[in-house]
Amino acid sequence: MPKMQGARAKGEIEYQVSMNFRTLLALWKANVPHWVLIAIQLCLGAVILGLEGVSPEWVPLGIFLATVVLGQSIAEFAGTYADRDEDQLYGPTNPIVTGELDARTAKKFLIGQNIVAGAFGLALVVVTLNYALVIAMIVCWFITLAYSLPPFQIKRTISAPFFPALGEALLLIVGWLLVEASLTAQDGFIIAFAAFLFLYTYGFVITLKFRKTYLALNAGLIEAEQDSGICSLRTVDLGMKVKTAVALETTTILGAFILVPIFWHLEIFDMPLSIGLLALSLPLTLAGIVLRIKGPIENSVRVTQLITLGWILVHFLFFAVALNSLVHWGYALLTGIVLLTGFLLLLWIVHPRGSKSIGSY
Repeated sequence: MPKMQGARAKGEIEYQVSMNFRTLLALWKANVPHWVLIAIQLCLGAVILGLEGVSPEWVPLGIFLATVVLGQSIAEFAGTYADRDEDQLYGPTNPIVTGELDARTAKKFLIGQNIVAGAFGLALVVVTLNYALVIAMIVCWFITLAYSLPPFQIKRTISAPFFPALGEALLLIVGWLLVEASLTAQDGFIIAFAAFLFLYTYGFVITLKFRKTYLALNAGLIEAEQDSGICSLRTVDLGMKVKTAVALETTTILGAFILVPIFWHLEIFDMPLSIGLLALSLPLTLAGIVLRIKGPIENSVRVTQLITLGWILVHFLFFAVALNSLVHWGYALLTGIVLLTGFLLLLWIVHPRGSKSIGSY
């Protein structure tokens, strides 16, 4: 009898350990770590370029990067929590949807994340006394919550693309402000690149909304009017007609790349960055736009893959160019390849069902 009780107790302990590990893994997945990696590269690249080879103050930098990681994690976790119902269709690998994580635990964790992030933010104020930096980070924090969570849930309105685009540009700017007080330093490079990133991200968010529209249409949740055809269909969340969304997506994304040769000519962008953007990201983006024009809805999966890859490459390229200001280009390129491999590995772990299971934006 004592042996049976001991075996039962041991089994219960093993079960609890297994459940705790599963919950921790689910919480980690809910933070969507591959997008957090993208944010770190953007901020750190801006820091490196802003320093211009000068050694940083390591304590403020460490607190800043921790705050950025927490902030981006909050943004992703808020989306995971808020989208738990609709992700039955749009993001089936959402840990709350799969049952790996319950909504109550997720809510508590989200609250805890915000408290910890607030503490790091206060520490950053004390250490840096950089109020412009902190204000910009507070705006980013507000955007992350207002975008996904009630009562605002901006992601389900026509203004949805604007706020992620603004947040992406601000992520770049806060990295710069940590080490350089002037946004016009280095011929206004950071403002120029923020403008490029804003436009590209604006169009990229529309791309992701098209993906949701495609899935909703296939699931029978929405349908096109027989007389008007597919172009009159209203896109999910945005509520604008397909033809309007296509025009806006194309205009903003191509507008971003039109800026590249202009900034290169004005010597705001250097040659490696300009050539990288035009040779790597632009062809993928153009291929996506051509497919979009040919089939606005039916080609959504391939368009999403192409434009997402182009958008991701911008971040890796930016970080590699920044790193090249410190080390030989070969090491910078190798670092970029390692980070890209890490990104793909994280993507595979979080979304094992492939690109069709990637969550909505």
